[in-house]
Amino acid sequence: MAKLSNIIEGGSYFAKVYDAVPDYNEKQSPGSGKYQWEINLAVDKEIFEAFENEGFNAGMKEAGRASYTDKPVITFLKWANDYKGNPNTNPPVMDIDKNLLSIEDRIENGSTVRVQWKAYEYGKTTRYKRPMLVAVQVVELNEPTVSEDEVAF
Repeated sequence: MAKLSNIIEGGSYFAKVYDAVPDYNEKQSPGSGKYQWEINLAVDKEIFEAFENEGFNAGMKEAGRASYTDKPVITFLKWANDYKGNPNTNPPVMDIDKNLLSIEDRIENGSTVRVQWKAYEYGKTTRYKRPMLVAVQVVELNEPTVSEDEVAF
């Protein structure tokens, strides 16, 4: 069994780490949800199982459930506001040399990243345990699949 570290490396998909985005509830019914930063990380089966064995039950997609990879996926997120409504700071995003990246340095799908995280439990009746996003380090940045002057369809 893989040892569960607070830094996990994998393939990044649909990284929203510069600007907080609405969660599912907020998209469906504005004013009812939250905003968050998030990153989907495709990981090896052993890492995924280590999270499951530690009781994580939120943000977990078994292999084959995500259309963009055949690996299991863990969604790391950080809410834009804490439970009292106070704003949280966005997670730092840095390169391999630990230099901060800017919003222009978009993390393309399939890029290799390391995610620093911490466990968070919540829920009054149903208890959830989810990996919360602390920071992102880009190890290898994929090139954009479509250039800026090219039409994607």
